[in-house]
Amino acid sequence: MTIYIDVIFIENVIMNLSIVLSESIILNLKTGFLRKLIASIIGTLFYLLQLFFSVRYLQIIISLLVIWIAFKPNKIKIFLKELLVFYFISFLFGGISFALMNLKNDGIFKIVGGVLVGNFSLIFVFSSAFIGFAILYFILKERNKKVFKEIIIGIDNLEFKVNVFLDTGNLLKEPYTDRPVIIVEKEALNELICEKCGENFEMIIRGEAEIPLGMFLIPYRSLGNSSGFLLGIKPSYVQDVETKKLYNDLVIGICSENISDNNNYSGIFGLETLDERVCSL
Repeated sequence: MTIYIDVIFIENVIMNLSIVLSESIILNLKTGFLRKLIASIIGTLFYLLQLFFSVRYLQIIISLLVIWIAFKPNKIKIFLKELLVFYFISFLFGGISFALMNLKNDGIFKIVGGVLVGNFSLIFVFSSAFIGFAILYFILKERNKKVFKEIIIGIDNLEFKVNVFLDTGNLLKEPYTDRPVIIVEKEALNELICEKCGENFEMIIRGEAEIPLGMFLIPYRSLGNSSGFLLGIKPSYVQDVETKKLYNDLVIGICSENISDNNNYSGIFGLETLDERVCSL
């Protein structure tokens, strides 16, 4: 069997790029396309080394390198999560590719230095990527509907569109009215904060400045952390962007910290907050 390095190179760059782009969409990772392309090319170059050299643990090294270049994770926890998803997608796409190659080659192919080689056209490469992404999309579509929501928060004459994430551990309620709390980053409500708090936000939640009219403090305690306060406000309404449902009897708790490590979302809600059977109008 004749092996064409250039063909193998192009096929693997396309497949690696498909895997990286799929992971980027699934995890909502906002790095540039050029980084992903460079990561795919470098990963393929290392992959092709297996045709000529036997390097132990090269596949693991390739995976770590691709993740680091493509997504530049800044925490070990995020890095491991991205690595796990990368392997999951790789196994899925690889299994589809193997099945298509087996059909096209009538089971005739060879393994050279750990690299699977057969008569595999670019059409089959694109087909593998498309089928793999379609499977991932339909698997995750229903999950993301429940876990991630895009909402509009109306407060006075202002509206804020915010991506929120379901945190089953968020059981926080405003203690006086027992209303469930949606926790939102301060930056997502910047116009409101500037209008009501000016530069005094941190002083207000520390009790060192007067609380603005219509706002209040919400005490909280998180596991492994000391207690503190969120700056609370009762919104005029909260609307689910997709379903157009309106919710009342909710409170917005404003925090100064980043809620998401990779900026996928700017708020969190609990099970009793945006449930269709609770708080809906």
